[in-house]
Formats: sequence, structure tokens, C-alpha cells
Amino acid sequence: MTDVSIGDHLSRLNLALTALEARTSGVTPVEELSECKRVLDDLRLRLWALLRAAHVEDPAGFEQRFRIRRATELCTRLTTDLRNGLMDPRHSEFADLWIATVDLSQAIQAARNQADGEG
Repeated sequence: MTDVSIGDHLSRLNLALTALEARTSGVTPVEELSECKRVLDDLRLRLWALLRAAHVEDPAGFEQRFRIRRATELCTRLTTDLRNGLMDPRHSEFADLWIATVDLSQAIQAARNQADGEG
């Protein structure tokens, strides 16, 4: 019996999702999509648990790095999409995002200043 790589599993999952998209041809089977989302959410949580378990010596540090990297990735992708004209800069949700990013920038700076003052 041969071992199947994680990449092979992910490829099959991607193919299954592509087949589901092709099969629906514009008509979304809400029940099937809801079940698919539930299963994927469960898989994501189980994967998260495996990742945390692999870093038991510093689970808090791992979670912090993961969250920061994910936020950085999302911001970088949004920036690229805006610069390439793939998103409408007038989208109403950008107002809230703008406020959140300004608040985050200020919180980072304040925390750094506080940490520097303690050291």
C-alpha cells in the first residue's frame, strides 16, 4: 500500500470542489454547500489542533505568529487587488477596514512604546 501525500489529498479536495462548482452551473444547492462548509470548517479546526500540538513548547507564541502572518497575508492580498484594480475602492466595507487598520497601527505602536519603557 502506498502512502498518499497531503498534496494528493488537497488536489482531490480541490477537484471535488471544482466538480461541485461545475455541477451547480449557477444554481447553488444551499444544503450541499452548507454541509461542505461544515466539513471544511471541521477539517480546518482539526488541522489547527495538529499544528498547535506540533508546537507544544510554545503554543501561545505559535498562535500569535499564525494570526499575525494570516492578517499580513490578507492585507497584502487586498493591497495587491486594489492596486491591480480588482476591487472597487469605494466598497462600503473599506471604511470599517480603514478604521480597524488605523486602530491596529496605533495599538501596535502603543504596545511597542510600553514594552520599550519597561525594558
